[in-house]
Amino acid sequence: MTKSKTYYNPVNGEYTKILESSATTGGNYSLLEVCLKPGGGNPMHYHTRFTEEFIAVQGTLSLGYNKEILHLQSGESKLVPIGAVHRFFNASSEDIIFRIILRNGQEDFENFIKVLFGLVQDRRTTKGQIPKNIFHAALLLKWGDTHLKNPFFYLLTPFSNGIYQLAIRRGIDKKLLKQYG
Repeated sequence: MTKSKTYYNPVNGEYTKILESSATTGGNYSLLEVCLKPGGGNPMHYHTRFTEEFIAVQGTLSLGYNKEILHLQSGESKLVPIGAVHRFFNASSEDIIFRIILRNGQEDFENFIKVLFGLVQDRRTTKGQIPKNIFHAALLLKWGDTHLKNPFFYLLTPFSNGIYQLAIRRGIDKKLLKQYG
């Protein structure tokens, strides 16, 4: 296995490595490893293209899953099917480490992590991690397949495919991946 690059998101205290990419697994899965700082996490969301399996490695991983809160200890896992509303977070006072398996492999989600974390670091997003550039937002919405209950996303979604196609034609996707990939 080649050395993995770490992507950092200072807003939610997340360090993510792509241990095995969709390309290296023949599209079967993507394997990510996350180190999450105390208080870090993401908002409730769901995906329509892939399942996620969360595996606690070190510390206690907290998962909001539908309407319950789960606390996974090292070695425990939870499969989150397509369409299930969920989030991960660190409710402890120490860093936690966990892995996420995305099935099937998700090159687009891998690109989502690389670009979103780069935009956050460069302060090109709002405090809520929404890209300030509408083309960047449309690309990330498509790549991440991460559906939030957020007014911005409700407004953008009906137009996002057209904006996404325009971003592709303008080569904005390639520029972002060159800069942050």
